[in-house]
Amino acid sequence: MARVDLAGKLSDARARVAAETPPTAPPAPMFAQLARKDARIRDDQVTALAALADAVMRRRRFKAERITENTLIRIAIDLLLANVDRLRGSTEDELRYSVTSGLPKSGSPALTDSAPSGVPAPELAMAAAAAAPDALARGAVAPANPGPSGVRQSPAILRHRNGGFP
Repeated sequence: MARVDLAGKLSDARARVAAETPPTAPPAPMFAQLARKDARIRDDQVTALAALADAVMRRRRFKAERITENTLIRIAIDLLLANVDRLRGSTEDELRYSVTSGLPKSGSPALTDSAPSGVPAPELAMAAAAAAPDALARGAVAPANPGPSGVRQSPAILRHRNGGFP
């Protein structure tokens, strides 16, 4: 009776399985799976975005994934793309208003800045009023002075207009 080389057969079988099985790489981190796109944003947006990302990180229950400013920007893009059928206008303000006017808590500072052309001031005031509880919950100061459209403007907007002076 001939001897059977079991060790050789086992290594041959392992080599065949290894050749047929695609190599499994460890999953790439989230940032490596995403495309890079730079955007210019206002100073008040930078500040508010950083504060919001920090607040969300602190209050989350499950700490499985970091919540960064980029996370929030991706969420905002998803919301915009989900409402693309409502997007109307020729300027940034008009486009913003067309998408945010139906949202219950649209708290963009630009909404309280001035009415986009063609948008009645009372509708803009109602959108700003709906945003006020959310802004106050974040610790923002109540709006101080009415702007040109009759909508009260936050101290941050007034400082921005006055070159940083109150």
